[in-house]
Amino acid sequence: MTWLLLLAIVASTIALALITWRKWIAPWWQVEELVTQVWRGERPRTFLVNGSAPARRIGLRLEKILNDLRQLDKQIAKRESGMQTIFSAMQDALLVVDSNRHVVLINEPFRKLFALPEISVGTPLLEIVRHATLDRVIADAFGGGGAVRTELLLDGSQIELHAVATRNEAGEMTGALVLFHDITELRKMDQVRRDFVANVSHELRTPLSILRGYIETLLDNPETSREELSRILGVMERHSKRLDLLAEDLLTLAQLESGNPNLQLGNVDLSSFFEEVIRDWEKKLANKQLNLIVDLPPGLPTIRADRARLQEALYNLLDNAVKYSREHGEIRLITRQRDDEIALSVSDDGVGISKEDLPRIFERFYRADKARTRDSIHGTGLGLAIVKHITQLHGGRVEAESELGKGTTIRVILPVALPIESLKR
Repeated sequence: MTWLLLLAIVASTIALALITWRKWIAPWWQVEELVTQVWRGERPRTFLVNGSAPARRIGLRLEKILNDLRQLDKQIAKRESGMQTIFSAMQDALLVVDSNRHVVLINEPFRKLFALPEISVGTPLLEIVRHATLDRVIADAFGGGGAVRTELLLDGSQIELHAVATRNEAGEMTGALVLFHDITELRKMDQVRRDFVANVSHELRTPLSILRGYIETLLDNPETSREELSRILGVMERHSKRLDLLAEDLLTLAQLESGNPNLQLGNVDLSSFFEEVIRDWEKKLANKQLNLIVDLPPGLPTIRADRARLQEALYNLLDNAVKYSREHGEIRLITRQRDDEIALSVSDDGVGISKEDLPRIFERFYRADKARTRDSIHGTGLGLAIVKHITQLHGGRVEAESELGKGTTIRVILPVALPIESLKR
C-alpha cells in the first residue's frame, strides 16, 4: 500500500508538472519565440499560442501589433515615396540640416549645383560644402528671425537663397531648410528689359528734340524766309518719318515676340517670290548704282511660310545691304538647298562688321560701329532683330559672316517642311 501511495503521489506530481508546463511555462517560450521573430522582422507562421488565456491573448496582441506596424510601414513608405517624387520633380536645389549642421536631406539639383557625389545622411555640411554665404544664411535662420533671403554667385550663376528654421511640435528648433533658386535668366531678362527701355528712349530723344527745336524756332520766328522754312520742314519730315519707322518696327517686334504672332502660312514658290522682290528693289538699287546678282538654281522645292513675313525679313536684309554698300557695289541674292533646309543669303561688298561686333548684330538697337551709325537716321536698329524673330517663328535660324572692308553675308536658313511646333503658334 505504501508503494502504491508513493507511486500515486509521484504520478500526480508528474501530471501536475506536465499540466503546469503545458499551461504556464511552454506558452511563454512560444511567446518569447514570437517576440524574437517579430524583432528580426520576420512574420511568424502562426500567432496561436497553446496554454493559458493570458499567453493566448499576448499572441493575438502580438499579431495585431505586427499588422499595425506593417500598415504603418506602408504608410511611411508611401509618404516617403511621395516626398521623393516631389523632391525629384523640383527644379530648385534643397538642403535640410539639423541643429548641428549635419545633412538631413538633399535633392539631386543640390548635388548638381555643387557637383557633389552621393551624400550620406548625418554628414557634416562643412565636409561637403564650404561657402561663407551659405554658412551665414543658415546661422541667420538659426537666429530665429524668421525666413532669411540672400543671393550668391556660383560658377557664373546668380542663385537666390531662402532659409528658414525647422521646429518640432514643442516649438524647439531642430535645424534649417534652405532653398536655392537660379535667377540667372531672370537677371538677364531684367537687364534686357532695362536696355530696351534705355535704347527706345535714346532713339526717340534725337528726333523729338529736333522736332521740338524747329517747332520752337518757327514759333519764335513767324517771318522765317521761304527757303529756310522749306529746309526746316524737310528736316522735320525726315525725323517724323524716322519716328514712324521706329513705332512701326517696335509694333512688329512686339507682335513677333508675343504668344500669338498670327502667321498666315501658305505655299511659297521661291522663283516668283524673288521676281517680286527684285521688281520692288530695282529703283533703290539703281539710285546707288548697285549691281544685283541673283543665284536661284532650278528645281527648288516650294516652302511653307508666311509670304508677307518672309518678304519683310528679306527686305530688311536688302535694306542693310543697300545702305552699307559703296557706290557701284554689288549685292548677291543666293539660294541653296541643304538636305531638308533652304538657305537664303544676302551679301554685299560694303564696309563690313568687326569680329567683336558680329555676334551681337541681331540684338535690338545694336549698331556695330560708327561707319554704320552715320546713316542711323535711315534705320531703327531693329531690322536684324525682326529678321531673327521671323526666321525663328518659321523654325529656322540666322547666320552671319563678315570682314571689315570686304562686306557682309546674312543667311536665313528655313526648313522645307515647317515644324509642328511652329504650326501650333
